[in-house]
Amino acid sequence: MDFRLFGPIEVTDADGRAVDIGTPKQRAVLTMLALEPGRVVSLDRLIDELWSGEAPSSATGTLQAYVSQLRRALEPGRPPRTPPKVLVTREPGYLLAVAPGQVDLVRFTALAEDGGRALTRGEHAAAAESLRGALETWRGEPLAEFAAYEFAQPVVARLTELRATATENWFEARLALGDAGSCVPDLERLVEDHPYRERLWSLLVLALYRSGRQADALAALRRVRALLAGELGLEPGPGLRRLEQAVFGQSPDLGSPGPVLLAPAAAAPVTAVPPGTAPRPLVHDGLVARREQLGRVAARLAEARRGRGGVLLVAGEAGVGKTRLAEAAADEAAALGMAVAWGRCAEDTGAPAFWPWLRVLRDLGPDGADALTALSGGSPGQTPGGDPGAALFELHERVTEALRAAGPALVVLDDLHWADASSLRLLAFAAGELHRSPVLVLATIRPEPGGDPEQLRDTLAALTRERGAERLTLPPFTREEVAAYLAGRDLPDTRLAALLHERTGGNPFYLGELIRLLGSEHRLDAASVGVPDGVREVIGRRVARLPEETRALLEAAAVLGREVSLDALEAACGVDAEEAMLRLEPAVATGLLVEAPGFDYRFSHALVRDALYAGLGRVRAARLHLRTGEALETLPGVEASVLAHHFMAAARAGGAAKAVEYAVLAARQAAAGCAYDEAVEWWGRALAALGPADPARRCALLVRRGEALRAVGDVAGARSALQEAIGLAAGIGERATLIEAVTVFGAMSVWNWRHYGVVDGESVTLLEGLLEEPLGDAERATLLGTLGLELYYSPRRAEGELLAADGVRLARRTGDPRLLARSLNNYVMAAWVSEREDERRRAVEEMLALPLDATGEAVARVFRMAHLLRAGEFAEWDRDLARCARLADEIRRPEMIGMARIAEAAGRTMRGDWAEAERLAEEFTALIAGFSMWGLDYPGLITLYTCRRGQGRVDELADRLVSRAHDPDMVPLRAVAVLAALDAGDTALARRLAERWSGEIRDDWTAEFLVVVWGHVAARLGVPDPAALYRRLAPYGERLVVSGMGGAGWGSTHLVLAELALATGERGLALRHARRAHETHLRLGLDHWAGESGRLLAGLDG
Repeated sequence: MDFRLFGPIEVTDADGRAVDIGTPKQRAVLTMLALEPGRVVSLDRLIDELWSGEAPSSATGTLQAYVSQLRRALEPGRPPRTPPKVLVTREPGYLLAVAPGQVDLVRFTALAEDGGRALTRGEHAAAAESLRGALETWRGEPLAEFAAYEFAQPVVARLTELRATATENWFEARLALGDAGSCVPDLERLVEDHPYRERLWSLLVLALYRSGRQADALAALRRVRALLAGELGLEPGPGLRRLEQAVFGQSPDLGSPGPVLLAPAAAAPVTAVPPGTAPRPLVHDGLVARREQLGRVAARLAEARRGRGGVLLVAGEAGVGKTRLAEAAADEAAALGMAVAWGRCAEDTGAPAFWPWLRVLRDLGPDGADALTALSGGSPGQTPGGDPGAALFELHERVTEALRAAGPALVVLDDLHWADASSLRLLAFAAGELHRSPVLVLATIRPEPGGDPEQLRDTLAALTRERGAERLTLPPFTREEVAAYLAGRDLPDTRLAALLHERTGGNPFYLGELIRLLGSEHRLDAASVGVPDGVREVIGRRVARLPEETRALLEAAAVLGREVSLDALEAACGVDAEEAMLRLEPAVATGLLVEAPGFDYRFSHALVRDALYAGLGRVRAARLHLRTGEALETLPGVEASVLAHHFMAAARAGGAAKAVEYAVLAARQAAAGCAYDEAVEWWGRALAALGPADPARRCALLVRRGEALRAVGDVAGARSALQEAIGLAAGIGERATLIEAVTVFGAMSVWNWRHYGVVDGESVTLLEGLLEEPLGDAERATLLGTLGLELYYSPRRAEGELLAADGVRLARRTGDPRLLARSLNNYVMAAWVSEREDERRRAVEEMLALPLDATGEAVARVFRMAHLLRAGEFAEWDRDLARCARLADEIRRPEMIGMARIAEAAGRTMRGDWAEAERLAEEFTALIAGFSMWGLDYPGLITLYTCRRGQGRVDELADRLVSRAHDPDMVPLRAVAVLAALDAGDTALARRLAERWSGEIRDDWTAEFLVVVWGHVAARLGVPDPAALYRRLAPYGERLVVSGMGGAGWGSTHLVLAELALATGERGLALRHARRAHETHLRLGLDHWAGESGRLLAGLDG
């Protein structure tokens, strides 16, 4: 394709056929673009030039129509919905994507300048050839039909001067080559046409002289001297005078071919580009003042290529340039030959769980294909009763392995603060492996709560503990950096820099948007008034300049989210794809939208989409969401979560029924895909959309949400949902749903979900009432086990134990292993008193003999580890610890990992490994901190106190323990606080607290440990009664002391029995217990506790 701007503008295609380029203004648009091939011409400049600074309100739409017509003319065979390749949209306007040599003005300029440079170097033949080609390109006056346009005038003036200089250079080259005679006639004509160009007169004189016409040469000199003197009153210039002297003196240098003696005046390079638009170094809006951060990114990429990857968090406020830095990192990674994959986190647009990771795996191609299938639910789902934790671990592992296989690679997770909980958990999992892999994850994040604040907080906390994880913070620009930013745009006004820094706070995005707005309004100076105060106002004013049909489509796009599928936009707006693309052209040209692979469009920044969406108002937004949801239903492959999102937003505009339908589907899909937090969210949304209508359905939804909340550890939320479900089900006679609701907390668990010491009388009454009705064995077994748990903290605990045992017998009769495992689990917790150690261990062993999923096995092994530790079976305990650790890592649920670490801490303290036990305490406390259970810091405090006591450092912790023990929910900590006060030397305080708190020692799961603690107190204070405590502990002397299921181990029970016997005056009995304790400690290799018993034994022997 060839573009001819000399004479009337012409365009020919590859076959030489003329292209019809339309109306005068349309031709003017193409001409302006052709003057700068391969470079963007801004929308504002095109409008200003076309309408001479007086553009009508419809100017943008009219220009858009011109561009559309030109595209059809330039690419007549372009298929629908295919991006143009010749006239393309690029912020902040349009670009003619052709080679410079395809434009005759550019060819002329290049040949003329090449010839001039060759002449300067003395390469006369090459110069003559280039200059002849340049002059032959000139087929008429440049831009002849655009003489009235301001853009044409400087171009024409520069080209005219360049042609004159090229002509002079061509004749000089010919004279140097000995072609004097043929030059004379043309030079005679040229001096007539351009009488004041002295260089032409010089060339004529030289041509005449070398042609043997010395008299004519002298005559020409007299003519030019007379012309200059008579018409201008001037003497000839220095060059012409030197030539005159040489002719008069018949200089031998004049007579033979060769270089001309009189060098041409140096001419500045002339281009066909209008003033003020010469090429200059590209300024990247977001990378001013980012040298330090870019250096760190480059260093991390280099480390990743050597197999040491990890996670790099790029943090900063919205618009500070995080994504720009990520783009620069991606460019650098690609240049280094690394694979690059992007995943953008969606802000509440109904994107499915794991959304950013799905995008990443698609970008990774074959390396990510298997993991992509698994993550998107394409692989077989888990079977009913399958372990969701194990499935989640496998899923995480497959994705992490895909990342490793793709290395060396850079993975960008943009806007991590909007990530769904499942994506955040996957990042935390992967981070544990990436530090030894050739993969760097760069995640951008704002300092705000985000889409799932709790999970985001937990993930960020987890990342701080991982090797290879690092945070890089981007600050706003300083005033000096704003000035540098403006200087890069030819705006060196320091007063303007100060004003814009004050208004924008140095935020790069706001700064860039404000400059665009003020530039389009021709107010880029410090005296400008009415500068908008906020980025939304800036964007609003920029949008207001767009055609109405463009604004309407942008609003619909804002409803779809930051990433906009053309299919979705077409369906939602009822506009065909070609028309939609046409209408969005101005938005792309002005930088509000960008064309994106994978998605047809993307808002250039989240703040642009936010500003547009905020401007809709609630009613219009709801209507647009309803229209969008209904349209998307007709498209294949749209996620249920996306449809649910739109119908939820339109619930009050007629979308409530479909909101419930799709939210339920989204919740089930989320749970099936191991996205448990998202399942909780969607069950909640379904309930919100349903409202009080349809009580039966609401009841069922409440049960599902209660189950999901329990699974993620939100006990309070689960109980609230289930309590409502129970009330509804009872009121409408939905017995099956009622049983489901009341037994949710009887499912497999490592602990009793009731707050310590609490008995819910209403639940007990309800369970007992249900058990009086006709039931099948499975329903009855489930209810009996749950009732056994509910009675645990009541005076009827023993009755609850028997009921749970009845549940086990019924479960065995059904032959259902899942029901039996659940019932045995219920029994173990309902029978948790010191005298049931053997029965509970047999129940645990029976559980382990069943075909359990990973969660069930982990629960059973945590229980078994406590039994093994109390029995001193350390070899078996070590094997169970290893197995339990593997299971916990597979399950990757905080409650299970936390419980496994609590169980391990008991063994570490038993062996005196204080440092590792304290590390475990910190870890498991953090893991369970997000649950809404009682006393989540209790196990950690027990571990910490045990460690500090073993090191003689209780004084560091005593005040904290005493203070916390005063809280109503911390009854089990009170014995420890009293002993800590004694250890710290405050006997008076210890005695006061012992007298206040030792009145009742409950017979529950805490007793095995707390009776021992009270025993140490009683041995020293006499309070509580040492004899009573001795009698209570004596049957269990052969056991080691363990706190509940773990957390702390305190050696042999004989140790405290020895102290109690001594306190009651039974020195011989105390000696026998001390010897037994010491023998046990030595036999089991418990060095710390052997030291304790050894010192006691030495004192008694003495």
